[in-house]
Amino acid sequence: MGVGKRGEALAKEGSGFRLGPKVDDNSKKLGGNCYACHQMDLKVPAHGTLGPSLTGLGKIRGNTPDTQKYVYEVIYNAHAYFPCTNMPRFGANGFLTRDQIADLMAYVLDPESPVNK
Repeated sequence: MGVGKRGEALAKEGSGFRLGPKVDDNSKKLGGNCYACHQMDLKVPAHGTLGPSLTGLGKIRGNTPDTQKYVYEVIYNAHAYFPCTNMPRFGANGFLTRDQIADLMAYVLDPESPVNK
């Protein structure tokens, strides 16, 4: 697993690959924009409801090697588990690096993360 604080910043960063009248410069750093679809830290009031709530995920599922592998693979390529999902293939499409995915894993699985408080 990576560093939870970096994962938190990635989860909250909404830039990258947005469409509209002003298209993003995707040569700059990208974020996960996780809060657009998921609820995680209960202190963050704005969140989407398209994806499942991840609040307490580490408390519920634990932080075992199997759980870490599953969470990594879902972030890397959610379509391998959920063929009709709206979740992007963050790793498979090169939106996020392996280290960034590891940081997101730490944010949602670490017992000390605000997600699990």
